[in-house]
Amino acid sequence: MKKYFLIIFFLCSFAGIRAQLYVQSGATLHIGGIVTLQNEDFIRPSSSGPVISFEPGSKVLFTGNADNIISGYIDFLNLEIAKEGNHQVSLQSYNEAVRGQMVFTSGFFNLNNNMLLLGNTGTLINENENSRIIGPTGGAVQARLQLNQPVGVNPGNIGAAITSTQDLGDVIINRGYVYVSPLPPNSIQRYYSINFIDPAKDANLNATLRLHYFDAELTSTDETKLVHWKYDNVSSTWLQQGPSSKITRNADENWVQLTEIGSLSTWTLAESSVILPLEFTRFNVSCENNTAVINWQTATEINTDHFNVQRSLNGTDWMTIASQNAAGQSSSLLNYSYTDPTPASSDRIFYRIQSVDIDGSKSYTPVRTSTCGSGILWQVWPNPVHQQAYISLKLDGVYKAAVRLFDNKGSLVRQWQKGLVRGNNQFSIDMQGLSPGTYHLSITWDEGRGQKSATILKQ
Repeated sequence: MKKYFLIIFFLCSFAGIRAQLYVQSGATLHIGGIVTLQNEDFIRPSSSGPVISFEPGSKVLFTGNADNIISGYIDFLNLEIAKEGNHQVSLQSYNEAVRGQMVFTSGFFNLNNNMLLLGNTGTLINENENSRIIGPTGGAVQARLQLNQPVGVNPGNIGAAITSTQDLGDVIINRGYVYVSPLPPNSIQRYYSINFIDPAKDANLNATLRLHYFDAELTSTDETKLVHWKYDNVSSTWLQQGPSSKITRNADENWVQLTEIGSLSTWTLAESSVILPLEFTRFNVSCENNTAVINWQTATEINTDHFNVQRSLNGTDWMTIASQNAAGQSSSLLNYSYTDPTPASSDRIFYRIQSVDIDGSKSYTPVRTSTCGSGILWQVWPNPVHQQAYISLKLDGVYKAAVRLFDNKGSLVRQWQKGLVRGNNQFSIDMQGLSPGTYHLSITWDEGRGQKSATILKQ
């Protein structure tokens, strides 16, 4: 007789043995709503085919202050990692799948040399420096999507955004961590493998590829020198791609973009191996009296002619707003500065420096952003609060925001998803039923790049 279960917990009380959600052989497990596994493993034995099904809207949530595992293939609908501190959930000997959202609240998800399969519907949400996928021993996260003339499409939100005027057809993208051949020196600790179901479509793409990374994956790499490297299957070596005029960097948002690519295969980011005629050692944009002040510094200049200060409202379309003469020849530190007199017409302005050599060749600094004149406003009231807390937040765009409330021990007690619009937003959070005490409110948007927090006293 087939066994049917809603949820079965095998709670172990012996020292050194972790609690488990164990789905025994021959059983059928139906999961509805939110199933929270606090310091518990999720195990599905490979024998006798136990069946696990997920109801629409259901989610498995891993919490707690210990490391746990997932063993046995499970086709998750929605999954959330909310481990405390640096604790993690690790895969054990099996690939796993997520068909809906995989949300990162806190803690890590260790592939442990296995695959996380997102297919064409799964997506990563709020992956960030403090809560993300890791693969120190290998493994990859995989997304698959039909790409017909894509414009900045980032399948599965795994960090490879593709633009092309061509129909690429069915494409599989793997984001991995340990490649079969060692990564180039001074590379980020990830690579992207882009595979075409129809290999004939991987030609004459005129593609743009923007690769994202986390600061933690830089190790000692200088992100201001990152360029694209492509793996050559014929020579089994990594080859630097370029030229520098086709490369755009944004160290604030952690991405590097290369344009006019003919074909796609396996890529990573690493420091350039080419000795450049110009070495930027500093570039920043500060806000003084509501005006953007751009400063840059060079350590080496060989045959440099002049610098163009460039400005953009969207990070793609650039306009030169000023020029300054370069030193031409220099091996010492030189400082340059420019103040943009134009009033900010947007809540976020992008800047970069274009260096032009005597022979007309060009190179660029990473992109920096300025929020001079930004309309980002933030208020939480009343505080102390009895029942409802109200939040006012003014943003520079349309975002999905994750709103989370933690108690004074750091445990997540409540969370909400909010759709925020450009301009003023006001909404409330319900704190009825919570014990009096101190709580910490966190709001993140734009994939974790925007965030606000506040301490609230509940009476």
